[in-house]
Amino acid sequence: MTRKLPFWLKLLYGSGDWGISSIGMMRSIFYALYLTDVVGIEPRLASIGALVGIVWDAINDPLIGMISDRLKTRWGRRRPFLLWFAFPFGLSFVILWSAPNWESQIALTVYVTLAFMISDTLTTLVAMPYLSLTPS
Repeated sequence: MTRKLPFWLKLLYGSGDWGISSIGMMRSIFYALYLTDVVGIEPRLASIGALVGIVWDAINDPLIGMISDRLKTRWGRRRPFLLWFAFPFGLSFVILWSAPNWESQIALTVYVTLAFMISDTLTTLVAMPYLSLTPS
């Protein structure tokens, strides 16, 4: 293919990564402060919850990548992920930053760990197929 893509098409494609990158960056920078200063979880429990979420991320990324590579539908391999998981992906961001006002440190840790894992899974379900569109 010798024809170059127009600038506006590159800009549109690149803008799709803005949401994915923004959520990842906000989670990387502010989530630990949110857990300890806003939710009130002890730092050691917050770090255990984050560790569990990061280990889950290391497991789910390759699995979702393999599923995305092997999926065959009439809409293609990647589009169903983008269509089915875009709204839940946005909703998971709200859940990630909406911790209940519970007194139990253990219950809060379990809640925020599950919220992190759900958010991370949905982020992966959107990001992996999206980022795989370029080389396809």
